[in-house]
Amino acid sequence: MQRVPLLLALASLIPTGALAASSVTKLLPQDAQLHCSPASPCVQPTADGVVVPLEYADGKKFPLQDFVNGGPNGDLFLSVSDNASYTADECNVGKPQNPCHSQSLFIGMRLPRPRNASGNFVGLEGTVNVWLDAKRNETLQQVPGAYVPRGEDRRITLSYSTVKGYQDIVQSKGDFPGGTNGWSPLATPSEAWPTTVKVSSPASDPAHVHIEFEIHLAPGLPAGGASEPLDAMVRKLGLGIEHTPTPTTSAQTVGGGRFPNFLGPSAGGTLTGAWETLEFASPTPIPLSFTMWNVGQMPSVTFWVDDGGSGEIDTVAMRLFNKEVACVSEVWMAHERGELIEKVNFLRSLANMPPMQYVAELNDNVLQPPMFNTGLVLLSSRQILDSGVHHFPFGMCTDEDCLQAKGVLWARIATPAATAPVIVDDHDVPTVAAGTDYAEFVDVFCTHVNAGDNTSGPDTTARENQFSDIKAYVQQVRQGGPLTDPFFPYDVHDSFPQGTWPSGLDRPAFLLGDLNTLGPKGTETDVGFAHYADMVGPGLLDISKRTEFDKANTQFSEQRDLARAVSGPDPMAAGTWLSNVCSDNVVNELNTKKRLDYVLVFPAGDTLDFPTFALLNGSTASVNPQFDPTSGSEDSQGNLVQQQCLSDHAMVDVTVQLARVKEVAKYNPMKKHRIEYAVKQVTDLETASGCCADWFTPRVLMTANGITQVNAFPNILENQTIYPNWLVHTGPGNLIPFPDLAAGFSGTVNMTSSVWEWDAGPNDHYDATPESSAILEADDKDAHFTFFANSGVLRRVKGELLAIDWLTGVQLLGSFMDGYEDGITVETAGQDTATGNNARVRHYFNVKELESP
Repeated sequence: MQRVPLLLALASLIPTGALAASSVTKLLPQDAQLHCSPASPCVQPTADGVVVPLEYADGKKFPLQDFVNGGPNGDLFLSVSDNASYTADECNVGKPQNPCHSQSLFIGMRLPRPRNASGNFVGLEGTVNVWLDAKRNETLQQVPGAYVPRGEDRRITLSYSTVKGYQDIVQSKGDFPGGTNGWSPLATPSEAWPTTVKVSSPASDPAHVHIEFEIHLAPGLPAGGASEPLDAMVRKLGLGIEHTPTPTTSAQTVGGGRFPNFLGPSAGGTLTGAWETLEFASPTPIPLSFTMWNVGQMPSVTFWVDDGGSGEIDTVAMRLFNKEVACVSEVWMAHERGELIEKVNFLRSLANMPPMQYVAELNDNVLQPPMFNTGLVLLSSRQILDSGVHHFPFGMCTDEDCLQAKGVLWARIATPAATAPVIVDDHDVPTVAAGTDYAEFVDVFCTHVNAGDNTSGPDTTARENQFSDIKAYVQQVRQGGPLTDPFFPYDVHDSFPQGTWPSGLDRPAFLLGDLNTLGPKGTETDVGFAHYADMVGPGLLDISKRTEFDKANTQFSEQRDLARAVSGPDPMAAGTWLSNVCSDNVVNELNTKKRLDYVLVFPAGDTLDFPTFALLNGSTASVNPQFDPTSGSEDSQGNLVQQQCLSDHAMVDVTVQLARVKEVAKYNPMKKHRIEYAVKQVTDLETASGCCADWFTPRVLMTANGITQVNAFPNILENQTIYPNWLVHTGPGNLIPFPDLAAGFSGTVNMTSSVWEWDAGPNDHYDATPESSAILEADDKDAHFTFFANSGVLRRVKGELLAIDWLTGVQLLGSFMDGYEDGITVETAGQDTATGNNARVRHYFNVKELESP
């Protein structure tokens, strides 16, 4: 998603507001010298009129929207090859003697076909304009005259009909300076950018017409008119595309589509600055880092089992407070888990850092003995959008491991792109919105499995069963729930969101954990590590095979085991099991130590289409023992030596980079929409640890189309933190009809909810807003929200006492014009100091586009 488009204010050259903001797409050209070989040939599109998505796997996928007529969406694929030469065996898409082409831009379009009154698909005809701005940097730098097509720029116009069976293509050049129409005919055929176009209605996809272009980007124009974006120092190209279907007599209106994808008047092919900027460069990275550490903290009551090191909660917190995402195992006592979270956030406050969010079990009540928990803490410096706790089924363990209810934690963590500045309202001022983009996330799982022998027997069998349980849990979480599994039923102490949530199968997920399975290091093969091979293989975690996307693309990583080789002079220094007695000498022995702690990757779901995110090459890893600063002695230079280890496990740190390879469909007011508002999470801010508030709600309210829908959820949910999914929505599933928003809806949608706690006496109305002292109790305690359909903006508003209060914004949450394909989340927290009945509430909003006739 392009969060902050480059603003092209062309001063007095064009009228203010006449030029839409340009956005940027990075496309790394496929290069035979870098990416292709006879042993691993590249895949590249062929302009044969059949758009196979994975032929474009080295490019990017975009939606095609019509912001005037609505209609079903189409798909656009872009890919580009560089200026190296290919041989037939280096690049072949599976068709004999079909080598790749160099220095070409490939455009693939899947356009929806209309239906007749009987519901059958009929033919499609229309026009596709492709506009090319050759000297893009001059446009971006506002060189006089560059805001309109010039002599080096090209327009390629395709007129086609699958009804009459024709396709005609005409190429024009910019007529500035001297012209008045924007475009003029080519003087000679040699001025054309060599182009191949094919239109078809493939039987394999009866719902779409397929159009493919191949445009040579180094045409070798005469001196002074050179237009070679791939050979130039500035590797950029301006690109605009617009499909305009010809009106038919069919029963269904079919929309066109434009690139770039934004609401506003069409540039009409004459404002080059309104087109997309293609940068021939590596994809924009989204960095994330993960830490796995078994801290070896045995509870004091188990005097017969030693701690795994000299570390205590305060020294452990010192090593964790500046991490991004950390999975910590063997913190067995709930009060120590609470203490760890408190100390981590105290250290962060001293460093002027925001507090870490967490997933952990903090309940030590009569019905849950201290040892019956996972002993895990999952910390995140980024927002946790959803989370859960799962215990392995009873009896899936051996010996002393059965004294602890091991399991797996889950956190859906917002990426750095989730809260980047967005363009709102008139799209002219970058504004940091308070909402979080729910489409920008990764799923992270934290686990600790059965210990014991690594030779075949009861211990390995228990671990294998736990790996199967992890796989089932991870699959259901990533597909968006609901969490039901007849083979591995969920424990009474498990916690997870109710209902469903957006799928995460379209991106990698990460498993951090002490997996108690010996694994290879560095260049070692899997031979001799049979249980490791089984663990990652198809029978258990099932992460080892290449996906279809892996096979087709050349830019993204196929790594699954991210800390197998570590950065530094010795990639084999990846051993994590340090033994019960160790000192700082162990740093030099890591290549001989056993590897038990991992950061693994679950790839995106294996389909014949693009994932939304992919893992870039270049991940780094380190394995670092942690030492007790209070131990050891000084050498002659004053350096501490012979320090004792804080834990019998080393810390594993991994840094990765994601890239978005599929863009989202932005809000289109000319489409039908379903609106959903839900309360996803409630936390009692006045309960530091233990049990528990008894939560319910008498109302979750939405007003749309002049109708008000109120849902009540009276069933009591008990815990400090709950994931209730109290929701209200338009569309089917309501007892009283509550219609979806019609195409072109220009009104507002109002939403609010209340949070209550049941008591034997009067029930408590919890405060969930940062404001207070309002006249109406609901305004004083409940968060209120309004969606403005004309602009796509979502705001938290003043309240409901007066009609104007629903329109009085107090906090901008975001604009669906900037994407937010899976919705917006935001947290509010109460400030009721009189009673202390304060809650932190995570609200969720989604504006879901519905296909419109």
